[in-house]
Amino acid sequence: MKNIIIGLILTSSLTAFSQDVEIIGGLNKNDFFDFQQNEGHFSSSYDPDYGYAIRIGIENIKIDWLTLRFTLGFDKYGGEVTASDGGLGGGHTTEAKIDKSVISLGVFPLNFKIINRIDLNFGFEFSGLISENFSGTSSGWIMGEPDWSYELNDKYDRFSSKTYFGLRGRIAYDFNISDKLAISPQYSYYFGLSNEFDEFPESTKSMRHYFCIGIQRKIK
Repeated sequence: MKNIIIGLILTSSLTAFSQDVEIIGGLNKNDFFDFQQNEGHFSSSYDPDYGYAIRIGIENIKIDWLTLRFTLGFDKYGGEVTASDGGLGGGHTTEAKIDKSVISLGVFPLNFKIINRIDLNFGFEFSGLISENFSGTSSGWIMGEPDWSYELNDKYDRFSSKTYFGLRGRIAYDFNISDKLAISPQYSYYFGLSNEFDEFPESTKSMRHYFCIGIQRKIK
């Protein structure tokens, strides 16, 4: 988390050397998913949820031969999880509802502009957990012993992972209001490569759809 904050501060300092600064806000739709689905006795199901996102984008930054885009972001997202695992001698099930907030640093090394209005950006994003709310139960059985159940809040101080990493793509259409100002409706997609939770189910990832509006200003 410390490294992410340092990265955000350093990225902010690049504003004076960039050509375009953008403030972005909108909604996100989060879908948890699991690569481990249907492997062995493990099974999982997820219900999506909606949240919101705020970002500052800095683009057209020249570093040698690269033209880069950076973003500083705040995301609030969540969803519901039901996961089970076990075997012939026992099993356990976790049902949880999670709502979390993260701060993120996005780096986009692949950037394209089509007909001087459509922006395409591809890169990756690092995030750190700020806060979370979770509720739910974990229950199970072991052969020859009584069934058991407990509230997640009674056992865990934290359910989610502290840091995250994933890939992000973006497409935006620029409506020029003046020579220096544009409004940009945009869609972006995040595909998580790291685990969302420290507790069972540990292998859960996140993919998120973003529907946002950006206000972009040229400063050079």
